[in-house]
This record gives sequence, C-alpha cells and structure tokens, in this order.
Amino acid sequence: MTPAAAQNSQISASGQAIPPQATEPTAAAGTSGDAASDGAGRPRILVLGDSTAKVNPKQHPLQGWGQAMTELLAGHTEVLNFALYNASSRSFYTHPFIGVLNQARPGDIALISFGHNDQNMMEPDKYTSSDEFRAYLELFADTLRELGVSPVFVTSLARGTFHADGRVANGLRERAELMVKTAADVNVPLVDLNRWSEELWQDLGPTAAVRLLGWFEPGEHPEHPQGKRDWTHLNARGARAAAAWLLTQVAEHDLLTAADLPRRALDALLTEDETGALKTAAAEQEAHLGRVASWLGREPEEPQRKRQWPWRAQPDPEPAAPQPVTITAPRAQAIVGPLHALSGTCPPDTDALYFFVGTRCLGSTRPGPNGAWSWRLESGWAAGEHTLLVAAGRGEDLTNTATVTFDVVTDVAPPVIESPADGSYTHPRPEFRGTAQKGVRTVHILDEGVRVGASPVGADGRWSWSPPRTWSAGPRRIEAVAWVASNHSEPAAVRIQVHGIPAGHAAEQLRRQADAPFTEGTHRPPLLISSQQSAPACDRLETSNDFPASDWAPITFTVPSSGAAYVTISAALHTTAGPTATVWALWRASGGYTPASPARGLSAHGPSRVYASRRHLLTGMKPGERVTITPQWNINTGTKAQVHFSGGQLLVEPA
Repeated sequence: MTPAAAQNSQISASGQAIPPQATEPTAAAGTSGDAASDGAGRPRILVLGDSTAKVNPKQHPLQGWGQAMTELLAGHTEVLNFALYNASSRSFYTHPFIGVLNQARPGDIALISFGHNDQNMMEPDKYTSSDEFRAYLELFADTLRELGVSPVFVTSLARGTFHADGRVANGLRERAELMVKTAADVNVPLVDLNRWSEELWQDLGPTAAVRLLGWFEPGEHPEHPQGKRDWTHLNARGARAAAAWLLTQVAEHDLLTAADLPRRALDALLTEDETGALKTAAAEQEAHLGRVASWLGREPEEPQRKRQWPWRAQPDPEPAAPQPVTITAPRAQAIVGPLHALSGTCPPDTDALYFFVGTRCLGSTRPGPNGAWSWRLESGWAAGEHTLLVAAGRGEDLTNTATVTFDVVTDVAPPVIESPADGSYTHPRPEFRGTAQKGVRTVHILDEGVRVGASPVGADGRWSWSPPRTWSAGPRRIEAVAWVASNHSEPAAVRIQVHGIPAGHAAEQLRRQADAPFTEGTHRPPLLISSQQSAPACDRLETSNDFPASDWAPITFTVPSSGAAYVTISAALHTTAGPTATVWALWRASGGYTPASPARGLSAHGPSRVYASRRHLLTGMKPGERVTITPQWNINTGTKAQVHFSGGQLLVEPA
C-alpha cells in the first residue's frame, strides 16, 4: 500500500487497517450499498483448498471460509469454490484441478490454500514432503498464470488447539512457513491466514476460541445429536470473520477494488465488542465450573415426596438402583495424545456431566440421546498421568461418578534404528529394524523426505520394515518417524549405500532383457472395494475370496532356473470390523505352492487402517513351469464388517 493510500485507510472495529480499495463504493462508483449487480467486468474468485474452505455437507452447520465468502460477495463478485474435503496439494492437483482449468478465464483470482492434509502421514495418498509441497504450489501458480489467472497463496487456518499452559498448539505453522517462502521465491501474493487465526485464538483463549469453531453441545443441532467438538473447522460466525479478513488482505494486494466488496463483507469483520463478549462468556463459564467444584463430596438432597392421605397410604417402593456413569474411552491406563476425547454413558435424566481432576472442575457437557456422552478438554492435557472423575449432575447435585486413569504423551521420542548401521552397505531389499517408545503404534519410513511405507509397532516396542520392491544401487538417506495419536517425533535418520548394478550399466540392460518375459498380466491397484459379509460366511481364515480380475488382476510368471521367486503384496485397507476380527489382504499360488511362512499377506485387527507391504519367498517350484499368483481378501469375524481396499500392489521377482 502506498503512503498516500495508507493515509486514506480506515480502521475497522477489530483494529485492522482497511485499504481504500476495500471500503464501500460510493454512488460515484456506480453502486449503492448491497444492491445486487451482475458482476460484469469484475474478477472472479476461484477457491482451491480443503474442508476449511468448503466443508463436507455432512459437517453442516460448520462452514468453510470459501463458503462464507460466497455469501458475503453474493450479487457483487462471483466466487467459484472448488475446495474439497480431505484434499491435499497432491490429491487436488492430480485430478480436481482439471475442473479449475476448464472454467478459469483471464482476470480471475485464485486463492490457493493447502497444508492440513499434506502433513498427515497416516494418509499416504495425501501426504507430501516439504519439497513436494513447494513443488505443487509452484505448479499451481505457473499453470494458472499461463491462463491469465492471478494466484494468491493462503496459508492454512490454524487449528484452535492449545497446550496445557495456554499457548496455541499451531502444528500447521511449519507448512505455513513453507508457503510463505515459496510465495516469495515465485513472486506470488500471500495472505497469512494461519498467523491471523493463531493470534486470534491466542487472544481469545481456549474457552472463548471454541465459540468460533465447530463445538456444539448434544441436541444443539439435529445434524449432530451427540454434539461435536471440532478444533479444525469453523462455525458460521467464525467462517464469516475469516472470509471478511481474507478479502481485506486480497484488496491490499490491489487485486480487488472498492466496487468488488459490499458493505456486508466489511461488517463481517470481528469487532472488539464481539471478542470482548466471547471472553466474557468464557469467564462466566469458568465461574460456573468453580461453583460446581463446591458440589463435590456433598450428599445429594432427598427429593421431596408428595403428601399422601392416610387411607391412600402405600408402602414406600424400593428405590431403583441408579444407573452408573461409565467411561468407555480412554481405557484404564491407556496411553493417549493431549487432544484425546472421552466418551461413555450416564443416566438419561442427567442434566450435565462434569469432569474433575482432584477438586478442580475442568469442564462440562450435556448427554446425548440415550445417555451417551462425549467430551474434550478445550486445551490439551499436560504430559503425564491423569486421574479424571466424571460426575453426573442433576440440578445442583452430583448423583454418581466414575473415574479413569490414563497417561498423556506430548513429546514423542524419535524411534531407534538398530539396523542397518549408519554408513553401511546393504543389499537392494534391506530390512530396517528398531524400537520405539511405549505408546507408539506406527513408525513411518521416509526416503529422502518422501514417505515410502510404515511399520506397526509390536507390544514389545519393536518394529521392522522392508521396501516393497528392489532399490537401485546408490546412496540413500532413510528417516523413521514415530506417531502417538496426533503427535509425531523428529525423524531418526540413517545413511546407507545400496549395493547393486548401477543404473544405466550394461549389466543392468542385460538383466532387464533376461527378466522381460518373467511375468504376464497387470497388478494395478483397485480403486475401491467394499466387502460386507455376515457370519458364518467368512468366519474362518481359510475362507478367502479372490479379487475380481477387473479390480486386482492375477500375475502369471515363468519359474526361473532357481525354482524360487519373491512375492510381495502391498495394500492400504480400512476395516470397521469388531475388536476380535481380523481382516486380510493376501494371495494364493497355483500348483499348491506356499511360502515357508504360513502368513501369505497383510492383516488388520479390529477397527483400524493398515498401509504396509510384506515379502514372501516361494521355493520348490519346477523351473520353466507357469505359476499364477492371485490376490485375495478375507474377513474373520462373527459380525458384519466392511473393508475398503483403497490401494494395493502385487509384485513377483525372480529369486
């Protein structure tokens, strides 16, 4: 903004400087108030992002800032919201971006906001390394500029999560800094929504901040009868405030003019009065919880009985045993992250549930239908052991209670890589082994910053992983990252030298020619397969089903002179089966051949997600024989279950 423009800027009630381009147009500008116009000649706004810009319809009444922007600019500036739930820069660029390119036209403004799902290693098809993230941002900018569209990078909205000491736990700042640096490198305007929201949450504090987020009590909205406690997405007021602030920042980059912003867009900015009211309401809530603490240990008052006439006197009925308060999650002595949610049941006539540590009341919630309840602390739990008491409140009495003790992990130590040793030579299919701290369930493996796999961690804290296919010769830097709930460690790293035939060497070309006719068929991953079975159709591990060849085709190969081959199966599967169920992605070989190990695939126990691969050695075959490997699935459960195979690969190599 030029010095002259700065002198003419207005200051909003929230203290934000509003440039003259963003003020309400005067009559001379050809518009009046919020009168509708067709927007002819004005730039359109294209929104590219995730669910913080456009929520899934099932999340209503939550709202994305892109949706709120559409409402604020209705009749003035057209907004095309292409944002998608659970999108990352990678997943959006590979397919949904095509729709943007087909509708974009010169003069449009594209707001590009990714980061939430890019950092999630639990979703391998969404996760991007730092270099990948920057590369995709550059691709968006370069492609749109070729079409005459002005790209604007918008850093991801900060989650409204807090450390136990009251500091905002902004886990998205690292991705935001990557976007800030990329914007400077490729000369793209930047709006730091992450910094704005982090400062807003810090100013409000945890109890007031959730009043702009997706936090609803049970029964407050019919779409969420059990209530909702969501730190990531905004409610309608929060979305309008974010959209209004974002528009003023776009105007500061001279991409919007006064005629593009109606008065109602500026009126949606958060005012000091509003933030003050939010803080006051939070203080009143804290005061109420302080009063509730005095109820602890007090005997409940006996309900007054109606007076009965002597001739109508009846013996007092035996009082019914009160329905207890139960805590179903977390389990006793469970290891959880600082943002873990609690849930359970209580008597249906309970007015509210109150949560105590010692004599301090931390919060409350109402029970949902049938007495089910769920609750989260507004700020994160401190590290260490906590004993929580849950009390059912009726009026000003606490009728019955339940307690649970759990252990919170906030700092995750890097896993230990025991082998291979740092700086050592390895064969082309090295096996990585190590240990992880108590509570870690998954260790993710990265190759030069790119996620290549993951290993479950056993009860003894040990893990192991091998690449699903042979690595080329040369140096590699492998990292291992441990996860506990939503927290992850710093990477542990090891440098190895893979021994093998150098790429492009004559020996490699001869080897490729020799192995060219080794296999026939395809092994492309299935897009999505949902299997629902009722007991006893699939109640034994021996009852397995072949995948349809159209979804996951078999592989036929000629047995090499060694009479042996490696079979590798990789899969990404998600199961809703019960805790005693086992789900398999496995394979069978024609001719009755089986590997030395009886387990021919990958398994998932109970409701879980698995992203893994396993390699098997198949021996004892006749050289020159034709053998077919067929992928299969299996559900070992006594109840109905669904399994989603979102990806998989079958690989056969000569041994």
